[in-house]
Amino acid sequence: MYYYPGENWYALRVKTRYETIVEKALETKKVEALNFTYQELSKRKDRKKILTKAFFPGYMFIKAELNPQIHVEILKSIGVVEILKNSDGPLPIPQDQIDNVLKLEKYEGKVLTFTEFACGMPVRIIQGPLLGVQGFVDEINRGLIKISISSVPGSVAIQVDPSLIEPILADRSLSSMLH
Repeated sequence: MYYYPGENWYALRVKTRYETIVEKALETKKVEALNFTYQELSKRKDRKKILTKAFFPGYMFIKAELNPQIHVEILKSIGVVEILKNSDGPLPIPQDQIDNVLKLEKYEGKVLTFTEFACGMPVRIIQGPLLGVQGFVDEINRGLIKISISSVPGSVAIQVDPSLIEPILADRSLSSMLH
């Protein structure tokens, strides 16, 4: 596995709603972590409450000089799933992209968040009886994702909950995955 020299920014995939827990765990390990959040008024009818939500649910950023030991220490942190990577190793994020994200902290408007999946994206099922099955996102509709799975003699499509799949990063650039 190749590690880029020097201190670089990386994207972490974390368990959804574990962003704050991961941030605190990495803080104790002296790893700089960025967990971008915003405030939103609760949509409950019976009461009004301000909620803190993540700009990128299930993802956050770290700045570190990665090597095998630090990589393992980060992965051992509660809630961390992986450091986004390709077949060569962890992918650094250019500073200008981090600077763009930092500008979000000053934004005071309505935030619209979107699913991390897009049509045509290669995905893998990560839980359940279809664990390991790979396909492509064909359609996103009402909280379910339709996945097209190639097989002989044709193809088949299934609908799954987004929490049961993950993007396959090998053929995608980090930038396109984060937009």
